[in-house]
Amino acid sequence: MSFGSYLRSSWVGIAIFTALDMMVCMVLAVAGTRPSMLMLVGCMMVGATVLVPIVDYLRKRPFLGQLTRMASGSEPPLYANELMDRPDFIEGSLAYDALRAVSKAANDEVASFRRQTIDYREYVETWVHEAKSPLAAAHLMLENIEDELSAVGEEPLNEELLLARVRSLDEELDRMEGYVEQALFYARSEAVERDYLIREYSLKDLVSGAIRANSRVLISGHVAPLRRDLDFQVFTDEKWIHFILGQIIQNSVKYAREDNAFVEFSARLRDEGRATERVELTIRDNGCGVSAADLPRVFEKGFTGEAGRTGKRSTGIGLYLVKRLCDKMGVGIEAASAQGEGFAVTLAFSTNRFHFFE
Repeated sequence: MSFGSYLRSSWVGIAIFTALDMMVCMVLAVAGTRPSMLMLVGCMMVGATVLVPIVDYLRKRPFLGQLTRMASGSEPPLYANELMDRPDFIEGSLAYDALRAVSKAANDEVASFRRQTIDYREYVETWVHEAKSPLAAAHLMLENIEDELSAVGEEPLNEELLLARVRSLDEELDRMEGYVEQALFYARSEAVERDYLIREYSLKDLVSGAIRANSRVLISGHVAPLRRDLDFQVFTDEKWIHFILGQIIQNSVKYAREDNAFVEFSARLRDEGRATERVELTIRDNGCGVSAADLPRVFEKGFTGEAGRTGKRSTGIGLYLVKRLCDKMGVGIEAASAQGEGFAVTLAFSTNRFHFFE
């Protein structure tokens, strides 16, 4: 800021000082003050009137100059608090504190968007890598089916083998469909509230719908679904909760034991009559479970644990996305497990219909 601009912005104060100088001189003249004394006082008053804005401008000039450069774009405003010192005059101190608060909020938001962009890019890279597997398997199965059909006439058609290959192809297509659905829900998870419809649903119907939607996964994994004490009403969104239950079911199937595998759905009412009253839905399996060391990290992105490093096809995205969606929807979630004794996820639905997106 130039000195001329500063004077124009300070004209009210300068005008008051000038008027005061004139009034003092008039009072002294009326009181019979000697001309020499009157001139001395007048010069002192005029000098003060001129000197005060000059000193004030020189004191404020560094801070005002930095503000001017930031306003013109020659210096990055996001780093304002790092590029200037806190001034000692009240207006500058307030402006500095306001700029610091705005800069911090802007930097936090930029950092958040950067993390989201990096997370999404990493997820897409992982998704593409995982999606190649069922596609490659599907192509190979189609080639085998074509070979079987082209050999008809030379050898009798093995219908049982052909049917088994078609079923295997169907399973790979189901896997691919699951990856696509997961990618869509991952993309939507940034703004769940824009695509969220709260209604009262029967918990039994929600669980039954999720089981039907994942029936082929359960059948192929030889996992029996069990339902117990599900006669409760909950407030939630059907589409999102079906996806969450589906991810938990698929995780249970992935780590199921070879014989007598099951996934059990049970519910209970907790803190009845209190402000924290809720319906807890527990999804428990009897699979390989998670070690005590891995349990606190099961909802972390990309974490597969010891089980995921021993031959299981795991990306570490499913439970991470479940936790992320539950947090955004106001649904409580906890995990419990013991190595070799199964894994359990508990979802807590508040019975208060207004308890969402906290």
